[in-house]
Amino acid sequence: MTDNVLKPLPAVEALHHSGTRLNDVIRYWSSLREGNQPPRRSQIEATALAQSLPDVFLAEIITPRVARFRLCGHRIEDLMGMDMRGMPLTVLFHGAARQDITDALEQVALGARVMLSLQGESGFGLPGLSASLALLPLTDDAGRITRILGVIDRTGTPGRTPRRFTLAKAQDLARAPLAPAAPVLRVIAGGKV
Repeated sequence: MTDNVLKPLPAVEALHHSGTRLNDVIRYWSSLREGNQPPRRSQIEATALAQSLPDVFLAEIITPRVARFRLCGHRIEDLMGMDMRGMPLTVLFHGAARQDITDALEQVALGARVMLSLQGESGFGLPGLSASLALLPLTDDAGRITRILGVIDRTGTPGRTPRRFTLAKAQDLARAPLAPAAPVLRVIAGGKV
């Protein structure tokens, strides 16, 4: 998995040029970057994402491998048939894909932009469903990566809920590194002089 994280593959590069909602959100996120730093959460404006909002979510990074939904578009909630606020991002994934998504979250916590090609689980009452997922890091006002702007651009209908994903191809994970943020230092009163 780690080897595949380091190099973009053609299937993932095609996601950038597909003209989908995913592409619109990535373009907006990129327009807010200052140099190689991810944008701040406070810069994100819902009106700029109006056409994509049903497929967009904001997640809070709890630990480098765990993120919880803070806000979630209704088309994403339709996959589970419930309000997703407070739930871990891994709830959308089935089996071994949970390990892959936690690996991806760890990369995002370090400042990487991650894109995944997903396939909905199949079975009775579960029509064909595929999706592209982008996880884009956001910083707080102190410059720490604490949030994720995400978008799930899906094709197909959810069918019976809950509906979870597996990775269509594990090698479709791509990493586009950003420059690491400068460490945040603070003065603690009461130290030795």
